[in-house]
Amino acid sequence: MAITLIVADEPGGLADDLPRQCRVVAPDDLLDGRHLPEPDADPGTIVVNLCRDQRPLSFGYYVSLIAEARGYAAIPTAADLADQADERLVRNRHAPVDRALAALRRHSGRLVLPRRLFVALGRCNKPHLQEVAEAAYEAFGLPLMTLQIDTVRLQLLQAVAEPLAGLDPRQQRLLRAALERLAAPPPTPRPFRRAHRLAVLVNPDDPLPPSKPGTIVRLRDVASSMGIETECLGHRDLPRLGGFDALFIRETTALQAPSYIFAETAARLGLPVIDDPVSILRCCNKVFLHERLKAEGVAQPRTLAVRADTLAAAGEALGFPLVLKVPDGACSRGVVRVDSPAELPVAGRRLLRRSRLILAQEYLYTDFDWRIGVLAGQPLFACRYRMVRGHWQIFRHGQDGGSEEGATEPVPLDAVPPVVLSAALAAAALIGTGLYGVDLKETAQGPVVIEVNDNPNIDVGLEDACLGDALYERLLGHFLERIEAGEEQAPARAAGSIW
Repeated sequence: MAITLIVADEPGGLADDLPRQCRVVAPDDLLDGRHLPEPDADPGTIVVNLCRDQRPLSFGYYVSLIAEARGYAAIPTAADLADQADERLVRNRHAPVDRALAALRRHSGRLVLPRRLFVALGRCNKPHLQEVAEAAYEAFGLPLMTLQIDTVRLQLLQAVAEPLAGLDPRQQRLLRAALERLAAPPPTPRPFRRAHRLAVLVNPDDPLPPSKPGTIVRLRDVASSMGIETECLGHRDLPRLGGFDALFIRETTALQAPSYIFAETAARLGLPVIDDPVSILRCCNKVFLHERLKAEGVAQPRTLAVRADTLAAAGEALGFPLVLKVPDGACSRGVVRVDSPAELPVAGRRLLRRSRLILAQEYLYTDFDWRIGVLAGQPLFACRYRMVRGHWQIFRHGQDGGSEEGATEPVPLDAVPPVVLSAALAAAALIGTGLYGVDLKETAQGPVVIEVNDNPNIDVGLEDACLGDALYERLLGHFLERIEAGEEQAPARAAGSIW
């Protein structure tokens, strides 16, 4: 029987007689890896996250994120929690619940519908509303929630996460019964459909876009030669996304940013999207990357995920200089070198204001970082990214908001050391099957992975210098394969607005 780990900072809200497969653990135990089964030994282990605070970058959020990084199934997923922070994404999840409520219309004269419905892991205490409860659980992923229902229009008004400590005895019994039924098969993924219209999300105000305008023109020209129509979309074009057949994101990604909303919406529409919301969520959090690489034995610099109370111990363990990183930093932002113990508390406190967990990493200086582009598990390009002259990073950001970038040196794939390629492919495989840029350093002990980036830079004369148009043909061909594979499995989707 698979183990269910219930992570709770207020376990008093649980029933006394939990099912035998359930084990209650504290958030710190999960974050620190204490008293947990190995994912390989118990591949069906489920982590039910019942922490009170589950906002992005809170401890509760990291419970789900790190559980997924270590190979467990998490309820809710980190993506579910990230979406809860954006009202537009929350509203986008109402539709299946509204459909389940609308199906009750023919019985509305004989049914008494409550204004509030408590749902525990997809179960409720009213059998005639079980389909509504299941639809809400699948849509929002929240283990404990109350649905607020418009009983006249038969529409969902709001889904509110409920704290474990507030459950009454009846609700506790429902949660216990739901835990018994937890081992259910995953939902079948939605197929894609065949089509030839590619949306390219760009942002003219992005100071460091992954592709410059000239590269977007080259992509458009190659796409046209392959029978694919491309159109650049901006942030206001989200309602039009349903009229396209795939999405390629070419602006810097971040959670709670328009790029993530576009990726999440595309995925829910069944569109092939690079990069997908799960890849964005994983790559945009360095704590997840560290935990995932560690769990699978992929070499990385000595790294510790630290809290305010473990910051000093990290300095003792790693020595100086060391590097502190916020989990969601990009383009060398939110990354600080600490040269002495005296600097550590000041630098650490500043970064810990942004996230309850940060990374402390040993300092490894090299003249350049390898960047290996990986598409669908295969190498696409290779470059050496050189450090800015007189600086220890690829980017140097000035006080005036300007940035200086080190040189980019394209390298043919057959000239890349095989151990570097192998490490890059192993790291990318832990994230997904999309498009990634894996950054590595060569050391005397072999290559170490610094990070895996979603939507890596691709620009004319740099990343495409060795392959030329063939790079864009491979990328666009990947989209076509996914579109055509989807068309064989599903009927055509109606184009038009998603709102």
